[in-house]
Amino acid sequence: MHEILRSVAPGAWVLDLGSGRGSFPLDACSGRVVRADLEPLRGTRDGHFVRCNACRLPFRDGLFAAVIANHSLEHFSSLEEALEEIGRVLDPVGALYIALPDASTLCDRLYRWLARGGGHVNRFLDEKSLIALVEKHTPLAHSGTRVLATSFSFLNRANRRSRAATQALAAWGRE
Repeated sequence: MHEILRSVAPGAWVLDLGSGRGSFPLDACSGRVVRADLEPLRGTRDGHFVRCNACRLPFRDGLFAAVIANHSLEHFSSLEEALEEIGRVLDPVGALYIALPDASTLCDRLYRWLARGGGHVNRFLDEKSLIALVEKHTPLAHSGTRVLATSFSFLNRANRRSRAATQALAAWGRE
């Protein structure tokens, strides 16, 4: 993500989609950042915030030099529509960054069980299927993949944000 953010031209637009509080600090790039999500969260980092659905983005075609979807695609109920919209608002020579959990791992399975899904409605089991899906619904060609290690950081009480996850983890700890 930071490679993409560093390459954004000064003043170019960057969409932080499904960002909640923000996926990165504003000083990570010289572009103009728009944070977009269904609901604003308390403590949202600065920058423009737009409340919207990823399937109906209120932006003109080709506006964004980069779209960052950092742990958000797994939450979109209409994934293919959201990808079409991402492709529409992204500059044809722009960059798309996607990070998401690998649903085949023990870590993700444990998270989904403890957090009663954790808001995840999409399961991504392998990178080839995701690449094919993105290429089918956007004008982008795949340029690179990095497989990142996951952690059990959601088990740390200090990292818990959702009430349901906190309650599920507390109940699990009592068993």
